[in-house]
Amino acid sequence: MIFISIISCGIDSENNFPETNVYLEIPITMPLYNNIYGNLWGYQYEAGGIGGIILVQGMDEFIAYDRSCTFEMNSECIVSGQSINDPILSCNCCSSQFVIIDGSVSEGPSNQALKKYNTYFDGTILYITN
Repeated sequence: MIFISIISCGIDSENNFPETNVYLEIPITMPLYNNIYGNLWGYQYEAGGIGGIILVQGMDEFIAYDRSCTFEMNSECIVSGQSINDPILSCNCCSSQFVIIDGSVSEGPSNQALKKYNTYFDGTILYITN
């Protein structure tokens, strides 16, 4: 009897991103966060991570991405949208574009999605960690 074992060594697209400690507690239900709380796909920028953090109100969860472009990977080259509900974020250095819904690249030179952090919402506080 022969057993064949196939082990997949998938590449985690986030492995190339610089490591940084992220732990934020955001009182997301406060008026300061009206742009995102209850505003589907609305987002707001916060300090943290490498280039800052983008907080997004998704369908069933909050999403947190690092603002640092995954092509440049530094605090100078960051992504932002034209308006608070713009579905496309653009890098100010290389012009890579990312979709706010999942952080994927829509136009590059970047070939990896935005770095996504873990989120947990307890009904009042949004926790963001890595």
